Amino acid sequence: MVFSRFGRLEERRQKHRLVLALAGSVAIIIFIAVFGLKLLIGFSLFVDRIKGSPPTSQTTQRTVILPPTLDPLPAATNSASIRVTGVGKPSLTLIVYVNGTEAKKLTVPSKGTFSVGSLPIIEGQNTISAKLVDTKGNTSDLSNIISIMIKNKAPLLEVTSPSDNSSVQGDTNTVTVSGKTDDDVTVTVNDRMVVIKSDNTFTYAYPLNSGDNKLKIVAKDEAGNQTTIERSVKYQP
Repeated sequence: MVFSRFGRLEERRQKHRLVLALAGSVAIIIFIAVFGLKLLIGFSLFVDRIKGSPPTSQTTQRTVILPPTLDPLPAATNSASIRVTGVGKPSLTLIVYVNGTEAKKLTVPSKGTFSVGSLPIIEGQNTISAKLVDTKGNTSDLSNIISIMIKNKAPLLEVTSPSDNSSVQGDTNTVTVSGKTDDDVTVTVNDRMVVIKSDNTFTYAYPLNSGDNKLKIVAKDEAGNQTTIERSVKYQP
């Protein structure tokens, strides 16, 4: 009877110990779940400080600079010097690139608008872009890219008809003006636009007045270069 009572008492003690053990395990798991990550980060920061390195939780903040905007240029020009204008953040350094190479550097004025001249352009196609840089070395993305064609050569103009000092008689009071020119060129006869065919030839029936007529044939390209040929035609009704 004594041994039975003692056995039951021991069994209750073991159950009590088991409950306590389970409760402790649950408490440890909850503690780790709530505070374990913070402790781990704190320990990592402590080790970093001991080593003299910056904390791993710190991140370098990059300053965002909006790129400048360049104003459009004409598609082509015959000028040896062009000027680029645009807008950008005041007081920052503007770097201008021509054909991918740094060409000019200046500080953007307080109004935020800038003008850059004397750029080293070349004959043919040129591309111009820019970016901004602050005093800490932070840079913006590249601006919009603008293109411009530099053409200094006068366009081809051949006038095959009429010949100079020719004459027209009779009821037909027109003369046929015909010839050939280059690509991307406009042709006028006394300021009247002429249609140019796909092979760059043209034919135009010009109305004549009685007596002497001066014909001024002009070929002009997109850069403003032009070639002029004059013809004299006399009309006798």
